[in-house]
Amino acid sequence: MDISIPTAGETTVIGMPAITMPVTSTGERALTAEDVETISRLGDGAALLIATRSGAGSRYLLDADVVRAGRDAASDIILDDNTVSREHTVFTRTPEGYVLSDAGSLNGTYVNRERVDSAVLKNGDEIIIGRFRFVYFMKSAMSVA
Repeated sequence: MDISIPTAGETTVIGMPAITMPVTSTGERALTAEDVETISRLGDGAALLIATRSGAGSRYLLDADVVRAGRDAASDIILDDNTVSREHTVFTRTPEGYVLSDAGSLNGTYVNRERVDSAVLKNGDEIIIGRFRFVYFMKSAMSVA
């Protein structure tokens, strides 16, 4: 018996008007009602990373001017895996959102499956750091359908 499970790119209805969230077509985990609520409550200038693989469901708030991700215990986002460099990726806040920069990692940082040195992030971008996959959201991802 096949059960249809909505994907993150489908419209979600929560007893209110439908809310459409742009996400990558490669997402491996559908957004939950709790994810939608968290995204809708993000403050101005903040963003959210939602893990879709390796820690699926984990959420990481980006709310500082600079957020560092890596294997080092001093990182703001600690990604405990040997495929992640100690200092792997840096997220830098701009007026438009966050810019992701690779910090000279060995295995590289990927946005939408393309290796990047730096990229301006948009709602629904898939970020790959080692074995970890995240989808990036700002409050502007929430739009009434």
